[in-house]
Amino acid sequence: MNKDHAYHQIALACLKALRTPAAAAAHDPAQALYEVIDQAFSQQTALLLAELDDCQHRLSSIAALDPQRHTLADAQAIARHTGPSH
Repeated sequence: MNKDHAYHQIALACLKALRTPAAAAAHDPAQALYEVIDQAFSQQTALLLAELDDCQHRLSSIAALDPQRHTLADAQAIARHTGPSH
């Protein structure tokens, strides 16, 4: 995930909240918007943490390779493996 994609998702959540009648009728519309931003930010953070976990797993797998049985190509294959996209 890149920064632009994360910002775009947060902006979409904000726009959706601003168009929702419940948000406009809220006692404090700004607070309602803050809550939407917080939720969207939390979702994006969770995605980044999942990507970090995946990268840590790949690095551990590369570190565990036996140099007598594995090659640089094996390590590169692990590094390039792409799992589900977020």
